[in-house]
Amino acid sequence: MEITDLKISKSWERNTIRNANQRNVDGKNFPDILKLYGDIWQSGELAFLYADTGVGKSIKAVQIADCLSRGVSITPYTRNENEPLTVLYYDYELSDRQFFKRYSNEKEEPYKFAENFYIDNVDFIELYDKNPNKSFTEILFEKIRYDVENLKVQVLIIDNITYLHTQSTQDQNASLEIMKFLTELKKEFNLSILVIAHTPKKTENTPLTISDLSGSKHLSNFADSVFSIGKSSKASNARYLKQIKPSRSGELIYDNSNVIEFRLEKSNSFLGFSFTGFGSEMNNLSLPDEEDPKLLAISLKNSNPALSLKEISNKVGKPKSTVKYWLDNHTKKNHVGIIK
Repeated sequence: MEITDLKISKSWERNTIRNANQRNVDGKNFPDILKLYGDIWQSGELAFLYADTGVGKSIKAVQIADCLSRGVSITPYTRNENEPLTVLYYDYELSDRQFFKRYSNEKEEPYKFAENFYIDNVDFIELYDKNPNKSFTEILFEKIRYDVENLKVQVLIIDNITYLHTQSTQDQNASLEIMKFLTELKKEFNLSILVIAHTPKKTENTPLTISDLSGSKHLSNFADSVFSIGKSSKASNARYLKQIKPSRSGELIYDNSNVIEFRLEKSNSFLGFSFTGFGSEMNNLSLPDEEDPKLLAISLKNSNPALSLKEISNKVGKPKSTVKYWLDNHTKKNHVGIIK
């Protein structure tokens, strides 16, 4: 078909394309981009926080939410540049009693949260009973949108993403539907959104990578920033935080050479993370040689023979050809056979 034969839709004729100058004018009228959690998460962004089970991702998310609702910073390095914000936190994980145990002391004296910090769960059965002719996902999305508009929410935190859809987030269509909804919600209400996610089963004592985020790659592709919490080998309550995908408006500061180190502890009825310093990710992992990527590559292959060269290459930060050379030599020396 010739291009001249194509008919232009009347609806497209009404749309105008801005030039660069007009886009700058429009951009000037938008609110400033401010730090919410330092360079890790900034205003107007859709961010993901993920970690393994039991590491404390929900504890970290509540701590961030608490500070945002008060207009304070957790540390000088994770600065919050905002006045107190209205925060809505959907907690699909804890019961009311479990939440109380986390945020009260031995005398059962509760921690006093800000009144503009809303945190609750959703009664899915009741929600579905009231809307029997709609899909679960459609009902839940409508509920979230209503709450955001009704409470005039500025920060939305969802804990966790698996509750947003009846299908697994490994399913591409499900993950696309979730990200489309969250992105549209973010733009419509100028929201800052943090989504909590799990990691699939991963090899112990290995560096955190983007492949550890459970679900379709659409999640990380459409996210503005991604960060993760790892369990440190330094102590049972030691943790570290690493930027995985830097904020579109910030910098990659906390990479594998400069992770933020924390201690998980309760203080004044509040369970949270206390800053202890900075360090390399390798120093927080139990490895034969904490600074040797060659030994790490060998350790990874020995602990999980199913790992591919590409996966090991991503985890140790070295080319596939180098990794293959190391592994081939190691198997030759140990008379195991050549790894292919």
